[in-house]
Amino acid sequence: MKRQLQIKNAIAQSEWQGSGGFPVPPDASWTFIDVTNRDAKVGDTYDAATDTFSAAPVTPKTRVSKSQVVSVLTPTEWAEMGKYQPTADPPYDDADVYWAVTQFQLADYVDLADSRYQQIIGGLVAKGLLSQARAAQMYTDLMALANG
Repeated sequence: MKRQLQIKNAIAQSEWQGSGGFPVPPDASWTFIDVTNRDAKVGDTYDAATDTFSAAPVTPKTRVSKSQVVSVLTPTEWAEMGKYQPTADPPYDDADVYWAVTQFQLADYVDLADSRYQQIIGGLVAKGLLSQARAAQMYTDLMALANG
């Protein structure tokens, strides 16, 4: 039985197995490579110059849910953030922190690679609400949750 990977943009997109001739490419942007006697799989990258396959680089996920963010906060940190709610009594007037809390409330998810996340965390560190070490630990914990 013959085995073939269908390559587009240097990535093995799909696999064909069967007897007889290979299928016809749908258009000129596809390359079909016979891999009957090779250890190559869908998702691998293909280097046409050397006719070799290699594992595709792993791209870490960076999105987490709001509940995952809350899960890495300590009760004290969560309570401190709660002081910046619009209904807080007494109301706090730190516009930067209020903006950060509002961004969190309005978000569907948190993307750790988004510059707004980095800006918000940097602002909380600058205001002394988080230490740099604690912000780094939270990031590590959230990346583990995103990729776990």
